[in-house]
Amino acid sequence: MGTDGSRDGHGAAADGAPGVTVRPGGPADAPDAARLHAGRITEGFLSFLGPGFLTRLYRRIARSPGSFLLVADAGGTVVGFIAGSADVGGLYRSFLVRDGVPAGLAAAPRLVRGWRRVLETLRHGSGGAGTGRGTELLAVAVDPGSSGQGVGTDLVTAFLDQVAASGATEAYVVVGADNTGAIGLYRRAGFAPVEEFELHAGTRSLCMQWRAAPA
Repeated sequence: MGTDGSRDGHGAAADGAPGVTVRPGGPADAPDAARLHAGRITEGFLSFLGPGFLTRLYRRIARSPGSFLLVADAGGTVVGFIAGSADVGGLYRSFLVRDGVPAGLAAAPRLVRGWRRVLETLRHGSGGAGTGRGTELLAVAVDPGSSGQGVGTDLVTAFLDQVAASGATEAYVVVGADNTGAIGLYRRAGFAPVEEFELHAGTRSLCMQWRAAPA
């Protein structure tokens, strides 16, 4: 879905961002995730659809089996989020069935202008180029006021903790091929590049894969 660039669902590690706790996100956190996504994730297509569309999407992610939302909380203020899904195709199908009409009406003019990118995004959810193995890291973003404090690292670590807690051993992320900051963040977390492709025509993306170390 996108990327910006954080720790365990029960709280940040001792060496994590000071004063920030990473916790499971629920439907009530969807507007904050949408706000951060729209303001911080410039690559990809979903930001173009606006906060209203994104709020419905993150609400569905928080509710869907196999998908999850984690938020970085600083004294009651959400300063970052990360989202993942072990079944992206199923998530998109559920979103279309349960939220498609109201979400589509809210973003209708933008959907008409960007219909090709809508199809490309949905096609990614059904496999093909750029689809890795395991749980997909869908999006991560950090508020500008909290950048450079380790929140992004905490969120990515929390994502991998959630993957491991589910019993899975692999995960992947799609990131803009020129987003060197995010690529560095994922490399430090143990992701490795496996494929360069075009999710949207004319835009180079990179699929990066992570595998848990053998027990």
